[in-house]
Parts: sequence; C-alpha cells; structure tokens
Amino acid sequence: MKITHMDVDESELVSQMVANAFYAKFSGKTSLNKQMIQKIVKLIWLEEANAFGMSVYTVKVGKEVAAAFGVSTRQKIRPSIRLGAKALAVIKKIGWRDFISFIKVGWETNRTPESDEWYIDFIVVKEGHRNQNLGHAILSALDEMVTRDPKAGKLSLYVLKSNARARHLYLKYGFSEKIDLQKIDYHFMVKESPDRY
Repeated sequence: MKITHMDVDESELVSQMVANAFYAKFSGKTSLNKQMIQKIVKLIWLEEANAFGMSVYTVKVGKEVAAAFGVSTRQKIRPSIRLGAKALAVIKKIGWRDFISFIKVGWETNRTPESDEWYIDFIVVKEGHRNQNLGHAILSALDEMVTRDPKAGKLSLYVLKSNARARHLYLKYGFSEKIDLQKIDYHFMVKESPDRY
C-alpha cells in the first residue's frame, strides 16, 4: 500500500468515489444526479483543493487507487480566477438554484480548522476494496503525518450519526465526540495528539 498526493489525472476516479460515497447527502437536498455531483466535486473541489487549504491523498494497492482522503490545515480560503471561472461554468450548466443547493449541502460539514488542527474533509474507499482495513491504514497514516507536523495537535472530522461503523472506527482510533459542535445529522469528533498536551 502506498499513500501519495493525488495526481491531477487521478481526480476523475477520486471524484467518482466521493460522489458514490456522498450521493445520499446531496440527493435529498438537490436535484442533481450522481454524474453532475461527481463533475462538480472534480472541477471545483478536488482540482482546486489548494484554494480551500485541502490536501488530497490517494491510497494505492499495487497500481490501483483503492481509497482517497482529504485534509484541511489552512484557516483561510484563497480563491483564484481559475476557481471563479470553473464556478461560473458550473452555474451556467446547472443554474443558480442547484449550485446554491450544492454549496449549502457541502458546507454542512465544512470546517475552518484551528491553527493546530488537521480537519479530515473526507475518507472514501473504492467499493471493491472495502473490508480490507484501508480505513485503519488511513487513520494510522494521518496519526504519523500529524506527529511530523510541529504545528499540529489534533485531528477532527464530522461523521454521519447513522454511520455506526465509521463512528466505531474513529472511537477505536482515539477520537471522542464533542457535543457542542454536533450538527443535526453529524457527530463532530476530535483526536488530540497526546504528545502535544
């Protein structure tokens, strides 16, 4: 298994995995189909991840991308002309109403990380690679990455309240729930690095 920064040519596959994993999140609150959600995720979110302070990583098993995850560490969004042009192109294709609905749903679990925080935007595993402990491997890798960052002191994420399996995994890896930051459908979970406090 190998974890590396996502290459631009991998954004198509990663956006498909993200759209498959989060389609239920968007389908009830927008009129967008899965293909359009995947296209928006690819163009505006993954290919422009740096504007949002997010780093996207792929997990390869052999030569195949089997999983991916995104982590935000920067507190400010840095919009670019390219990001604006892509957003306008998407609005032209789907209309303002669907674009605003998409943004609202996406922002439900958006978080501006604190200066010592790594916020996990997403973790997705390709369907044929589930139940192979890739989630465990990703969390272990994130622990190592946080340990190597002298400014980092904690990992955080939102997880659907209905996703008991993922919640159990995060609890097993030392995350705890923060009641004051919960949302209607989501638990907010934090893992503080013990060697920093």
